[in-house]
Amino acid sequence: MSLGDTAARTVTPVHAVGTRSASTALDAERAFETAIAPLVPVLVRYFRRRVSLADDAADCTSETLLALWRHRSRMPQLEDERRAWAYGIARKVLANHRRGRARRAIADDALRAAAAVPVPPVPDEAFIAAEALKLLPPRDQELLRLIVWEQLSISGAGRVLGIRPGTARARHHRALARLRDLYTELT
Repeated sequence: MSLGDTAARTVTPVHAVGTRSASTALDAERAFETAIAPLVPVLVRYFRRRVSLADDAADCTSETLLALWRHRSRMPQLEDERRAWAYGIARKVLANHRRGRARRAIADDALRAAAAVPVPPVPDEAFIAAEALKLLPPRDQELLRLIVWEQLSISGAGRVLGIRPGTARARHHRALARLRDLYTELT
């Protein structure tokens, strides 16, 4: 027996390795689906009893199934242990869901409070200035907005717009002059 004969018998062809790993992965996926399928209605009931909206129950069930898939290597073999394992993960998903709902409620309350604050009327001068700004070319509008509203330096605003600091200073000077002229025309 030669070295070549030995190598030929011990080396698996590349196409066979790909086929084996693909079929092994498919078998593992099918085994997971078979093991988890009876738990889906159980998980849906678990969440429907604990969350207010049916859509939230479906979302929580989906998140739980995704977590079960991610941790499938730790899936117990016995059915009772597997169900307890799934409930443990579902409990964590439910806790995350409740924390998210609480955060959204706080954000909603903050938005309602902010919306309830009356907005002071805009002085006529500010309205005229805003109208004059709208009459400038868009690139000049954005330069002035970055400098005045966003409080950037002229060179910083130029960086945002992708222009050199000297160019930004020149454009800013011309834009202010045009804005003054337009403001005067509108008053």
